[in-house]
This record gives sequence, C-alpha cells and structure tokens, in this order.
Amino acid sequence: MECTKQERRKGIPWTEEEHRLFLMGLAKHGKGDWRGISKNFVVSRTPTQVASHAQKYFIRLSSWNKEKKRPNIRDIISPNPGAVSRSRL
Repeated sequence: MECTKQERRKGIPWTEEEHRLFLMGLAKHGKGDWRGISKNFVVSRTPTQVASHAQKYFIRLSSWNKEKKRPNIRDIISPNPGAVSRSRL
C-alpha cells in the first residue's frame, strides 16, 4: 500500500498501544537503539518514526515540571496499561 505525499507529510498519530510498546522497547534496548525498538517492539513504525517519537517524548519528559500542558499520549510513562500516567498524578 503506497502512501500519498499528504499522508507522509501529516503522519499518523501514535496509539496508546504503540507508545506502551515503545516504552517496553526503551526499557529493553535503551535510548538510541531505535532500529531494535522498531524491529522487536513497535513493528508498525519505522526506526525513523521511533526516533522522532522518542525525541518528542524526552522533550516532553524533561519539560513536564516547567509548564502545564494538556494530556498527551507521551504522558504515559509505564508500559503497563493499569499504571498511573503523569496526567493522572
């Protein structure tokens, strides 16, 4: 299935499940092994997409206490579905 230029530019938002898989991959492979996380955990995303998601996640994580923002998928900090997210703290 070929993506149109518009679809490629806009991107598809990450699901909560993809983000939880990302966190599991991050715990296993560590920061920087985006190819490993993509291949073994978030198989629906390319290494480039995983790296981009990670960049936004770490920026949000580091600025969490600096300013209050509306809840976001990257507020989830645990791969466990029942775990408390930062937005519920």
